[in-house]
Amino acid sequence: MIVERKKFFEVQKIFQDIPYNQTEEWLESLLLDEKNIIYFVDSIEKPKICYWGIIFKRPFIKRHVLINGVCVKDIISSQDIMHHYREIISSGYELIEISDIGFYDANFEVGFRRAGFIRPLGMSESPLTMIIKLQEPFVFHRNWRRNVKKSMEYDIQFKYIEVPTVNDAEIFVKLFNELKERKKIGFNITVNSLMKLFLYDRFKLFFVHDKKGNYLAGRIGYICRNKVYDVFAANSYDGIKCGAVYYLQEKIFFYLRDIGMEIFDYGHIPPGTDSLDDIYVSKSYSGGIPILYNGQWQYSNSKILEFAYCLYKYLLHKNKRY
Repeated sequence: MIVERKKFFEVQKIFQDIPYNQTEEWLESLLLDEKNIIYFVDSIEKPKICYWGIIFKRPFIKRHVLINGVCVKDIISSQDIMHHYREIISSGYELIEISDIGFYDANFEVGFRRAGFIRPLGMSESPLTMIIKLQEPFVFHRNWRRNVKKSMEYDIQFKYIEVPTVNDAEIFVKLFNELKERKKIGFNITVNSLMKLFLYDRFKLFFVHDKKGNYLAGRIGYICRNKVYDVFAANSYDGIKCGAVYYLQEKIFFYLRDIGMEIFDYGHIPPGTDSLDDIYVSKSYSGGIPILYNGQWQYSNSKILEFAYCLYKYLLHKNKRY
């Protein structure tokens, strides 16, 4: 069923695992018009699934909704998933896209498929992630250890920002823009959007800087229960050269372990043949375990529409295909 925003976030508080891209802070950071947001729950009294989505109007699609992330109870059956998404389909949307960063569960796949969803013609997000088990001994690759050792020669300092300010956000955006230029990343981060993330204390900001106070790398994570999502990374060219990126990540791992966190989720890792493969390789040095997300799913009431939208994404918008 569709509910109002206030009721939705009241219901969401019941859920223990809330993905970062379903939080109220993340919604605020997108700076969207409220009329373009829609809120779904399967039940008010005994909810098992809830999420919000973004409504788009395309030249050739009258009703299109995009859903990033899904909140679910720990135990949910494929029947529950099937019945809920059949109800969503009956709302009359011509195109429904779902990208779920929950760890892969066959119940979800069965439920999605029986509801009428299929995998999209082309995935625009990697379905892979990598996790670190924080309460188990770390097994860092020798290249990781070498870079951390190199960074110590520069007297690099780790800094957790307990209450981020606008100045902190400006530093992070500057570092991110350097990374974006090097890796040809296709999205922007603004100071205003970052400050929306820091409205509450679930999103955490970390930096490393040299002895002169020059910031070399930063990272933003989101904490939910015993799990941490890696949300944004940023670094300068100097930070790469002196190994600051590895030093920062290692310090974050130890910090999270010490406060009782159990799982660190690196997010969509992009192994491949382009420059983004370097991101995968550097993360693999952490000794993390690659696993699958539930990933992307799509419903369309027309095969022609499905093909047209695929062309729209990959030819006109130049989306990367995974």
